[in-house]
Amino acid sequence: MNWVIIASRKGFTLIELIVVVVILSVLAIVAIPKFANLQKEARIAVLEGIAGSMRSAALLTKSKARVSGLSSVSANPGGSEQTDYLVDFPFGSAEVDWRNLCPESQAELGSRLTMLDFLEINGKDVTSQVNNRYTLVGYDIPGFSVPTNRGCYVIYDSFGNPDCTVVVVSVDC
Repeated sequence: MNWVIIASRKGFTLIELIVVVVILSVLAIVAIPKFANLQKEARIAVLEGIAGSMRSAALLTKSKARVSGLSSVSANPGGSEQTDYLVDFPFGSAEVDWRNLCPESQAELGSRLTMLDFLEINGKDVTSQVNNRYTLVGYDIPGFSVPTNRGCYVIYDSFGNPDCTVVVVSVDC
């Protein structure tokens, strides 16, 4: 007895193809925004790391200032007394603000260290701007006259009263 096996070759029906396309479309609609959001989350994580480094640098500087006998005062000492507000580090001296003993964003005395001298920032997209009061580090820094709540960056305000502040602005990350 010879059995003949007849193989029937069927293709996909139109309904099956439509179902597959619909499933892939739903997956794409759900997955693409999650992948696109990874860049925002990564940028915010980098900014949080930079902010943590700034807080650590400020705390270390304030601690060294107190150990060396400095204390905050209510009025600018000015003149030669201003030079008392220098804190030495192996890589230079930082000028601290007389109100809060935080390192000035950009010192005018001593080795003229900036907040950036305390940080190690790598990355081609990260930019920074520094003046005596503010250090701004990030991806999208608005005009520098006064920091705003727009952009994607960290603000270090060395003249904060009663303490210096570090704020992450992530609205436009």
